[in-house]
Amino acid sequence: MVALLVFILVAYGASNIMVFSSIFKKFRNLVGVNAEEPSFFGKLFGCMMCLPFWWGVILSIFMYSPTGQFDLPIEHLNVFFDACLASGTVWLVHTIQEKLEA
Repeated sequence: MVALLVFILVAYGASNIMVFSSIFKKFRNLVGVNAEEPSFFGKLFGCMMCLPFWWGVILSIFMYSPTGQFDLPIEHLNVFFDACLASGTVWLVHTIQEKLEA
């Protein structure tokens, strides 16, 4: 349970920093987040649903797989489900945070 919470918080924290912080502002401008026609990376680094998906992949492979306890028929399906879990929970937390700030 603690590992799942850490997984979600790391995905949220890393995504939030990369999408909104001043630390990555120059990088976001470089990849064209605010461009008229953003590149793939411009879209990725401007989206609080897209970037956490890839953080979920990274965390699943290198840190912890929340769905790894399930015996799935396809070997690497856990990584996809972990990425979906990261994307969905980060989006949910982000949406709740935005509603509370309004």
